[in-house]
Amino acid sequence: MAQDADDTVPNEALLYTDDLTEADVIALTEFLDRRLEEMAGRHPEGSDEHAAAVGFSRLVAMDGLQLRDYVNAWRDVEHRHEYPVPENALRQEIHFGWIHLCQAVAGWSGHAEFNAARWRVLRWFCPQHQEFVEAATGDAWTCAEPDEPTTGTWRPAAHP
Repeated sequence: MAQDADDTVPNEALLYTDDLTEADVIALTEFLDRRLEEMAGRHPEGSDEHAAAVGFSRLVAMDGLQLRDYVNAWRDVEHRHEYPVPENALRQEIHFGWIHLCQAVAGWSGHAEFNAARWRVLRWFCPQHQEFVEAATGDAWTCAEPDEPTTGTWRPAAHP
């Protein structure tokens, strides 16, 4: 989000979600829309396969619009550190929205138009976030603590 949509370099590696542009989101969602349109066209209208492709296409379009709104809103709060809650909330929405779309497009990674340098799940918001996470977790990328006990009084009651 530090760059304008026109400044996006298609095959330049994307490292942080803070660097996403509206053009990145548009390119990914348009690619997905074309693939899903092709998929729907291979099945007769009224079939489950056609309905699934059309329905998924609509979900992708809505997610793409929402992510574009977040990316554009980011420009308003990006350097306004006096408002940390909106800044961090937007960062999280953008980060997880991008992950969602990248997971949806991953099935077409072998396609000639697939932009592997940019359409991938990103771990970090920015270089500072990367440094913080790496200092806290080392090379482990997991949501569970490595030496978290598997037994304890709270576990059976937590998830019956």
